Amino acid sequence: MSFDQLMPVFLSSKTSTGPAELPFRFTGGFGMSSKDEGVLMVAQGFYAMFAQAILFPYLAKRFGCLKVFRMAVIAWPMLNLLVPYTVLLPQPYRILGICFCLLWRTTGQALTYPPNNIMLTNSAPSKLVLGAINGVAGSTASLCRAFGPTITGFVYSKGLAIGVSGLGWWVTGLVCILGAGESLLMEEPKANPSIPSIIDEEAIDDHTMINPLSIDAAIVAATSAKDRGSEDLPPPFEFPQQVEDGPAT
Repeated sequence: MSFDQLMPVFLSSKTSTGPAELPFRFTGGFGMSSKDEGVLMVAQGFYAMFAQAILFPYLAKRFGCLKVFRMAVIAWPMLNLLVPYTVLLPQPYRILGICFCLLWRTTGQALTYPPNNIMLTNSAPSKLVLGAINGVAGSTASLCRAFGPTITGFVYSKGLAIGVSGLGWWVTGLVCILGAGESLLMEEPKANPSIPSIIDEEAIDDHTMINPLSIDAAIVAATSAKDRGSEDLPPPFEFPQQVEDGPAT
């Protein structure tokens, strides 16, 4: 998220004419126009479709989601640390350097987001709570989208003020190092066969509920049986009435 915010600013920043004081004190960008940036973004989008549709499924099938996720996350800090130094490349190689960084970034994104969602789904104790889990995950991601670019943009502007244009990138790289270390502690969740799927759980709930139509059918059947039974019974026994003897005539 911070990378996506910093890269357009970095590409459109004016090139530096002053000498660089390595390893950290240098400024400047690529001085690209909006048209050139748009061409790069379009090419990046086409490659992202290839990476997510073909590259990720192949690697996930071969190595597993956790290993693919871990490799991509571990590579993120190095990318953020190297991007600012592309402005120091000779002029013919600068565009190649930034294209390589964009290729690296797009590949990393394609290899981190899908396995993250897959492992999040597999770690759910029940399929019925996936909505709550995905809601919390989406809210957390939105919070990072709100504060991440804001903080890195502020740091980047402060770095330009002191002559260190890579400060925003390097701070982002330090945060990525923390994420890479956290990925080493992760374990790949496996689907638990003892946990019923959402279809099985809904079926269980349906069986435990009383269907009103079944109750009505049972009442009708009982009433019909009662009526048929009353027709088959003999008429009730009636005692003969005694005729009272009248007065003798």
